[in-house]
Amino acid sequence: MEKNIYYIELFDLYGELLTDKQKEIFTSYYVYDLSLSEIAEPLGRTRQSVYDAVKGVCEKLNSYEKILKVYEKNQRLLELAKTSENQEFSKKLNEIIGK
Repeated sequence: MEKNIYYIELFDLYGELLTDKQKEIFTSYYVYDLSLSEIAEPLGRTRQSVYDAVKGVCEKLNSYEKILKVYEKNQRLLELAKTSENQEFSKKLNEIIGK
């Protein structure tokens, strides 16, 4: 489940870099929690091809994160905000990153 949340957060950050079909398959699987079969049937695809597509999107999201590190930086900023003694700083930081 934690891995699902990680990929959903990466999708929020990098989803616009994906094709419409990749977005549709990813959203169906991770957000709407549809099975591979439920996704494959209306698209006229096999379960295996949907699995490959989901895996491919996750690999692409991982590669974007490896290069850009936006998720990692957001996590570091959140940790800083949590540990900061200055509540005003913490509040402003949370506003900036949208948490």
